[in-house]
Order: sequence, then C-alpha cells, then structure tokens
Amino acid sequence: MDAANKQDAIVLEVTEGTTPATPAFKLMRSTGISGSPTRIRVPSPERRPDRAVANMIQGLNSYTRQITSPFVRDAATDIKWASLLNSSYSGNIIKNGSTPTSFSLEEKYEAGATDIYHRHAGCRVNSLGISFRLGEGGVMVWDIMALSNTQATTAISGATYAVPTPAVDPVSTVDILVSSLFGISSPKVTGLQMQISNNMSFLHKFGSAEPFALGLGRFTVEGTVELYFDTAAQFTAFVPFGSSLTLDLVFGSSSGNKDQFTMSEVDVYDPVVSDPGATGQHMLSLKFMGRYDAGDASVFKHTRNVA
Repeated sequence: MDAANKQDAIVLEVTEGTTPATPAFKLMRSTGISGSPTRIRVPSPERRPDRAVANMIQGLNSYTRQITSPFVRDAATDIKWASLLNSSYSGNIIKNGSTPTSFSLEEKYEAGATDIYHRHAGCRVNSLGISFRLGEGGVMVWDIMALSNTQATTAISGATYAVPTPAVDPVSTVDILVSSLFGISSPKVTGLQMQISNNMSFLHKFGSAEPFALGLGRFTVEGTVELYFDTAAQFTAFVPFGSSLTLDLVFGSSSGNKDQFTMSEVDVYDPVVSDPGATGQHMLSLKFMGRYDAGDASVFKHTRNVA
C-alpha cells in the first residue's frame, strides 16, 4: 500500500486511556511516524538435556511512537503542546506545569476496500525535539508514550476528521526573528536544536503486562545554538558560563499565526569555535539549559497566534 495515502490523527481524551465514543479527530501534518509496541517474551533460563527452549516468560508491554512533522502549529499541535507542557493555554499562552492531559492517536493505512487502523490510547508527549538548519524548514519530533495499542479494520462510528487549522506554510529559518539571544548584540544565528523533555516512565504492577499509568520526571529544556563568531565577547561571556540570560524567538511569516518561545532564566556554557581551515567561516556553538524563573513561574513559555 502507498505510504502517501496514510492518515494520522489525534483526539483529546476526557478519561486517560479511553478514546471518546464519537471522537472529533484532528488531522496532523505529519511526515512520518516511527516506533512500535514492545511486548516482551524471553526464554526460560532453565537447563534441559536437549539444550532447547521449551518454555517462555512474558514480560512487560510498552508503547512508544515518534511523530515527525515540519515546524507548524495547528489544532492538533495545540493538543501535543498541552500534553508536552502538562498545562493548558490561558488565552494564547501556555507555560510548563504538572497537570497531565492525554490523547488518542489513530493511524489509518489505505488498503482499498478494507482500510487498516492502528490506535494508541492514553498517549502523552514525553519529549519534543526541534531542529533548524540554515535555509531549511524546521523539523519537530514528538516522542509519544501510550497506555495501549489496538488494531481494527473500520473507523470508529461517528468519528469526524478536521483538516489542519490554520494551514499556513511551515516555518523555515528565513521566518525566525531572534528577539533576544543570551544578551549577544545582533547575533547572526545559523542553527538551532532544542529538546524539551518530561523524562517520563511506564508504570507497571503485578497482574498485568500492560502499563497502568505514565510517571512524570524532571522537566528539562536544553539545546545548542550556532552563530557566526564575530567578537571576543561572544565567547568570553560564557566562560565558565553565563546565567540568568534570556532566549526569545518568534517563528513564522503569517501574521496572527506566529509562535513565540520565551525563556527568562537560561544558563549558557561550553562555547566552541570551529576552524574550517583556509576556506569558510568561524562558527560559535553555545549550549544552553533553561532554569525555573520565579517571576514567570515557569521554565518555558509558548505563545501562539502572535502577530
């Protein structure tokens, strides 16, 4: 079957682990979904005179998926942002918190007369990786953990599928405004990688191979930024490290549909200057880690629908 016809959608759950009876799915602008269920079976370690495996032991099940998409924001992405940040939007602003939300993921494989559906319920976003390379579109990789996995050959009765809204063009590096970058004057940024993580874990108990819940770990935001190396201060300001610095980026070219990332308490460290030889430019690479900002009561803030 052709992968171009595959349809990926999510819907917010009211009860964690239960897909709504008549789900109003939001279609995603995904480019691929990887990962698979893990259902452990291991051979019994007992010795036998024939040296054969005669018995098996059932282990624990776990369900992970990685959803890759261009850097976009729409109704489906809002659900994933809320799950990642364990919070909800107040107007157009969301900050990291500790109140989980879950969703169901449905993957429809176009197989002609009888389509194939793979569904994961009780999904939560464990982490988000964001990557931008100069002159290219951004990439988002959502690491998903779920409580269950089922298969079917028919759609859920009463299910609806809303097209992505808004449906603006994906963001490339030409659409990023660097409002503030660690106090550097007029930085000429060429690359950005960010990882926002909840460090979650599957929770199991006696009597079942299935996870009964997902546990939250420490919330972290870290990454690397690359820019042209212009002045000595760009290096020395971060030796041994810089602290209480600000990162403020605006993504997008469609007014009213832009996204803004704000971090007001950032540590920046480990500056590295490249040496390309006789041909090329010296580039500066900086690592950063977000810390809790008491004034904003958050580590990371996302603002949507920015003009």
